[in-house]
Amino acid sequence: MIKRITAFCLSLVLVSSVPITTYAACNNQQSETYVTQIIFGDNALQRQSDDNVKLLMDALYLCSEQSDNLGQEKLDNLKLHKVRKVPSLSNINIKNDCLLDCSHNSWEYEYKNNVEVKNTRKKILNNSVNKVFDFGFINNLFGSSSGKCESFSALLYYSHILSDYLASDPSETTANVKGKAIEGYSGQPYVTINGDKPYFTAQEKKNIGSYYEYSGMDSYGRCGVAYACLDKEEVTKSSPRKSITRITPSGWSFDKYPNIVNSDAGAAFLYNRCHLIAHGLGGADDKNNLITGTRYMNADIMEPLESDVMDYIKKTGNHVLYRVTPIYKSDNLVASGVQMEAYSIEDSGEGVCFNRYCYNVQPGVRINYMNGKSEVSDVTFEKDNVIPFATYNPSEQNPDLIYEMKKHLKILFDDPDTKMTYDSMISQIDAIATDARKVGINDENPAKCYLETKELEYEYFEVLKTYVPMMLEKQEFFKSAFQ
Repeated sequence: MIKRITAFCLSLVLVSSVPITTYAACNNQQSETYVTQIIFGDNALQRQSDDNVKLLMDALYLCSEQSDNLGQEKLDNLKLHKVRKVPSLSNINIKNDCLLDCSHNSWEYEYKNNVEVKNTRKKILNNSVNKVFDFGFINNLFGSSSGKCESFSALLYYSHILSDYLASDPSETTANVKGKAIEGYSGQPYVTINGDKPYFTAQEKKNIGSYYEYSGMDSYGRCGVAYACLDKEEVTKSSPRKSITRITPSGWSFDKYPNIVNSDAGAAFLYNRCHLIAHGLGGADDKNNLITGTRYMNADIMEPLESDVMDYIKKTGNHVLYRVTPIYKSDNLVASGVQMEAYSIEDSGEGVCFNRYCYNVQPGVRINYMNGKSEVSDVTFEKDNVIPFATYNPSEQNPDLIYEMKKHLKILFDDPDTKMTYDSMISQIDAIATDARKVGINDENPAKCYLETKELEYEYFEVLKTYVPMMLEKQEFFKSAFQ
């Protein structure tokens, strides 16, 4: 996006919608989750308790997240591990409202409010990286402001910024479906369950007809399972949709997020009254079939699956077993997601067969599933004083994160031992960059652009998470700390 979105729009948000609170920059747990995954890949969780990892994460916090006199215990940990030249807290402290300008621009950016503070914060990270890894005698003795030590520090720094772009803590969106643990949302709209095969019994598959069953409300006022055998007559019936505006599903609210939530009507409401069985599939327009679902889950995840089922039935006239189960954690009023199952009976699942858990999330928004309250989670949203993920025609004078990160990835990995892997990674990064830098150049819907950019940011993260750990494992400096 040329600009992530104009500051003027933010004033409209504050005037025209429910007040939006933004998570204080930054979310330390979110940052550590994504940064360690970029460095260690699938081994991130088991590495997080490692003393060297904790040292690096403390240094990254002090470089990129510290504000308002917080972080003394992290400085103490660096001193305990004999990191060189650990400053006092007063020599690095900044106010929270200055944090983005100081630590969410390029690694070389001069923070004009206090150049010395920015440089001191960078030295903390550099000296800690130099303490953890063996970059050779001269570098270990005197430190380094160039080469692989500097570039690994920059990799951590930019990975932290990327984590703020992603604006989602996966630990908040984990779930459990029939004993299967569902990992938290990390850019994929849904995950398949049981190899994408639904759990319908043999007896259910024999029970051909046309029927709809709703489990009703529980003691918390929450919808339960919606189950049906769909046929062509019901699906093609043109019954008018009843008004559902007076129905308030559990956890309902009217929060609006202009330029984040994509709505064709322009309303930008976070939540839809989300049918478990779609109206177009013959689902009831009543409280037993409606949950509080995000616009993203309803329109971008569920609707395409519903359309596939509808098109199949209209084309073949066959029956489809269909079940949607809202998944709640404990006594939360808002579902973490829904499990969608479908199976075409006459052709034994050849036409339609899926079993998927769809995340009830909205990229850029943090949801309290206990009560439905929400807030902006993207600390970079509509901020002009941060380096953008992608910008049209980037340069040294007008860089984006992909452009800057690429320079340091080259220093780290463009060598004989990792050349082929590096080239494969760069090829994928270049493809993502091409798409990302086109977003918004034709003044498209800002919310649509926001969502497209979010999807590309997650793709970029997945590429880094896949390739960077493989290449680091072949680097002598990395093996000196992590065998």
